[in-house]
Amino acid sequence: MIKVKKSLNNSMLLVDHDQREMILFGKGIGFGTKPGTLVDVAEVEQVFIPLDNLKSRHFLSLTDTIPAAFFDATHDIITMAQQHYVEKLNSVLFFTLAEHLYFAVERCKNGSSFANKLSWEVKRYYQREYELGVLAKNSVSQRFNIELPEDEAVNIAFHLINASGDSENSDAHLQVQLVNRIAEIVRYKLNKNIDINAINYIRFITHLRYFAERIITKKIAPKNSDDFYHELLKFYPAAMNVSWAIRDYIAEKYQIALPKDELTWLTIHISRLADSNEPEENLS
Repeated sequence: MIKVKKSLNNSMLLVDHDQREMILFGKGIGFGTKPGTLVDVAEVEQVFIPLDNLKSRHFLSLTDTIPAAFFDATHDIITMAQQHYVEKLNSVLFFTLAEHLYFAVERCKNGSSFANKLSWEVKRYYQREYELGVLAKNSVSQRFNIELPEDEAVNIAFHLINASGDSENSDAHLQVQLVNRIAEIVRYKLNKNIDINAINYIRFITHLRYFAERIITKKIAPKNSDDFYHELLKFYPAAMNVSWAIRDYIAEKYQIALPKDELTWLTIHISRLADSNEPEENLS
């Protein structure tokens, strides 16, 4: 049984479910709803984490300071974005993005803004998130009758990157920086221009994104399978040498020893890039 404790705004309820507090979202669900009312589950669009830690209590406090329109806007953005992900976006995004959008709109109204120093990297390595960020930025601009700066698309993309990861503790900024650094190592070691639109490069960057998340969240599995490692070392020594350069960088920067399984997958992708006869990348 889900019972209302408090109507937070027209679209959000604080409820009690099995003696645990939770937040429910549904368009119009909070309008005129009184404490003690039983919730019609059919009207609930989204259920949020139990409010049993300091972080989630902070999220609850946001409902007192941020207008309901920003939560509605955020819900629409997440609904749109979720269509482009197989994995479910972390529910924390609903609160962190609403908070960000509120302050972004306030900054815009006050004529202040700041540049995102990783704008180029996000546009290059996280194209899906950036394109969704552009759509979200335009939607928010239209809804609140303002013109958010271009870099807000990048800022929104960062929230999506964080929300699509396996850990709430992932840091999108660190992930983007690591993906870019490894891509630079590979390009330098291979000593060739690479077509960034080629399928092998796109697959490589996709692998790097998940690899970077595992590094940043320290979730590298200690597997040292020799199944393909020595075969790759024999037939693709140059590609393995690039992987070793990445291994050394990770060891120095993050104090993490890459197992052979990680080196194997890196080498597979790098060998495909090394063997490709693709058009040269425009580096300008």
